[in-house]
Amino acid sequence: MRLGIARVAAETNTFSPILVDMETLRVNGIVRGQEVLKEVSGWSNIPGFLDIVGSEELIGITSAHARPAGCLTEDAMNTVLEWFTEDLIKVLPLDGLLLSLHGAFAGVADPDVEGLVLQRAREIVGEKTPIGAALDLHGNITRRKIENADVIRGYHTHPHLDSRETAQKVAQILLATLRGEVHPFMSAVKIPMITPAETQLTEEYPMRELMQVIRQQEEDGRVLSSSIFAVQPWMDIPELGWCAVVVTDGDGDLADRLARDHPTYKEALDEAFATDARPIVISDFADMMTGGGTGDSTWYLKELLARSPKEPCYLTMVDPEAVKEMAEVGEGAEVTLMLGGKQDNIYSSPAEVTGEVLRVLPHSPDRDLPQSMGLAAVLKAENIYVVVTERLGPGSSPIIYSGAGLDPGKAKILVAKSVVDFRAGYKDIAQCFLLGEAPGLCPSNLRLLRWENVPRPIFPLDVPISWNSADAPVYRKHPGG
Repeated sequence: MRLGIARVAAETNTFSPILVDMETLRVNGIVRGQEVLKEVSGWSNIPGFLDIVGSEELIGITSAHARPAGCLTEDAMNTVLEWFTEDLIKVLPLDGLLLSLHGAFAGVADPDVEGLVLQRAREIVGEKTPIGAALDLHGNITRRKIENADVIRGYHTHPHLDSRETAQKVAQILLATLRGEVHPFMSAVKIPMITPAETQLTEEYPMRELMQVIRQQEEDGRVLSSSIFAVQPWMDIPELGWCAVVVTDGDGDLADRLARDHPTYKEALDEAFATDARPIVISDFADMMTGGGTGDSTWYLKELLARSPKEPCYLTMVDPEAVKEMAEVGEGAEVTLMLGGKQDNIYSSPAEVTGEVLRVLPHSPDRDLPQSMGLAAVLKAENIYVVVTERLGPGSSPIIYSGAGLDPGKAKILVAKSVVDFRAGYKDIAQCFLLGEAPGLCPSNLRLLRWENVPRPIFPLDVPISWNSADAPVYRKHPGG
């Protein structure tokens, strides 16, 4: 296979008066032709491409990059684009094209230089030639970039420690595409948000948790790549903002749902039942036991009852009244309960359930279920198994099921009332993790809650918001007073 490799990359601060001209590009290095394959300076992704495609027939095209500064001048942009066009046409035909980009390269005449490069590449190589691009986590994703590439993947670390790994992944997907093994479908969702760079460290909250989510998405065999672009904020350009980009193997609906990150509980169940994977752990995070949720949301229970699943589905419910009634009638008895929705009667309501009391677990030092959960029992309604307890328990651990005598590995679906920690708790048994938002006390969308006492304005409740640290109150305590 004939694979072309090129690089056009820089990180622009549009507020900087120091423009990037041809001299700036020459100082940093302009390379054309096969010499591009030797271009490894300045955070290039090319070495990662070569790790994967080195056995193929590789064609160097153009490389032009600069260190962070102001916008690219119009003359320089036109010259680079002219060279790229000339060099690419010269080496046709190509089976595929790999591009090392940054994603935040803006010009005086065009705020999306790399989008322009992708557009020109697509015009030249045609629709059938796959194009893969490796970008910086701080790249700004535009409609033009998405429409003219087949695969876009960004770094998963800041500081950037995985540039080579990112390029390797892009090259792997491109080769698999050319072999007919995968059929990339890419979906991007823009997020109307910019944040200071110091908040984007991937080993610290909140980026750590976001990166954990996209890594978990990539463990799904249907997902080829998942990225979050946190965008560097010093760019006064159209389409600026965070972006989630997901590439799946031909599944457009899945790409759309994952790019939006939080499907509804019904969408999560749709996805779970559509795959042969099992067990699938779904996060009912708006009712998470470790975040102030009451543990008695009935949205998942009602939906499962309506669907009458053919495979075992496990969930939990905190309901002191119901569990005492189950203990009174005893194991093996059939009982009809108004279950859950009693403590959180704002977002939920009781579900009428008829089933068999499969097991009663009184207080005992011998039981595996935490004693702090109080009296517990298992209700079986056809293939729906509900662990009912007096009090809250470990929503992030499968012990909530195994401790009640159920085998988590035999379930099709396990509902976990946790948003992050459940991934660690279930990692040894789960084949797939999903998030599915139902109404509750711990929603992802904070605007859904009724706020009365917080200081206003505050993000994200109030948008737009203006804030300057120089005007913020300072709390001090002097020595001795």
